[in-house]
Amino acid sequence: MIATDITFINPMGFHSRPCAMFSKMAKKYHCVVRLVNDEKEADGRSMLALMKLGIVYDSKITLLCDGEQEKEASEALGQYLSSLVEEAG
Repeated sequence: MIATDITFINPMGFHSRPCAMFSKMAKKYHCVVRLVNDEKEADGRSMLALMKLGIVYDSKITLLCDGEQEKEASEALGQYLSSLVEEAG
């Protein structure tokens, strides 16, 4: 299992469009993808579950990837989460 800590820096928060893109990306990998915010955890393949996490600007989140393609998923999804700040700028 790979756990990656990320500080979410998009001022708009993790709203529907980035949640949808994240879940679509997560479905491409043969591994379990989870996001953790505070004490809430969600399936990375479910847009609605991700939105319920309530991720806002400056949230400390953890990306968990476990399985066959955990390394590839962790790198790609972590990079996507880090790049979301560019959309707001």
